[in-house]
Amino acid sequence: MGQEARDSILARLKTALRTRGAKDAVDRLDLITCALTTEMDAAAFYAWVMRYCREYDLDPDWVFDGKGRDAPPDCPVAMTPVFAMSSTHPRTGRWLLREIERIALAPRIVGPSRFVIRMDSPALEPRIRKGAYLVVDTRRDAVDGTDAALPTREETVPFAMDIQGKGLVVRMLPYGQGADRKIAGKDDSLAVEDVVTGDIAGHARIVGRVVWVAQTL
Repeated sequence: MGQEARDSILARLKTALRTRGAKDAVDRLDLITCALTTEMDAAAFYAWVMRYCREYDLDPDWVFDGKGRDAPPDCPVAMTPVFAMSSTHPRTGRWLLREIERIALAPRIVGPSRFVIRMDSPALEPRIRKGAYLVVDTRRDAVDGTDAALPTREETVPFAMDIQGKGLVVRMLPYGQGADRKIAGKDDSLAVEDVVTGDIAGHARIVGRVVWVAQTL
């Protein structure tokens, strides 16, 4: 395997990692020089790349050959804006969209009804870590528990909530139509909004449900 082929594999590996939001892994790869990969024999290089494929659930067919599930021809990777959670409107106190960075995601992950935020609180650790990338779905059926793609039984899942004066917060709430939603998290300062029924209660408003998470383990 020549160096040109290895460079192509590394480029696809980085692209696939970006679609998973694995920025730290991409940064590590950026530190690897051509000389280092040249010193590996074919078997060692294959095993090294496969370690990333297994760890981040990447499609090795696409990483090695440019074909497979991670590269559908009609779904090119696009740079997607990531929004801060703590920005609020100076007059209303409601969450305000403020872009802080962009990451590469496939359109199948981020659609018209979805947006990306970066977790700025350890309130839900270890399940969702501070710094994780979260995709929030704002569709009605994604919020009220009628999404046919998910189990019908009630579950506790992460929701993004706009709390006046605080911005966007993520808390675990029962997922089911008509359920009383009690906020679960470590931030006791949210006790004033202990119960959220339906979409709006007091100063809290459910914006959407977290449907995709990328974080360092």
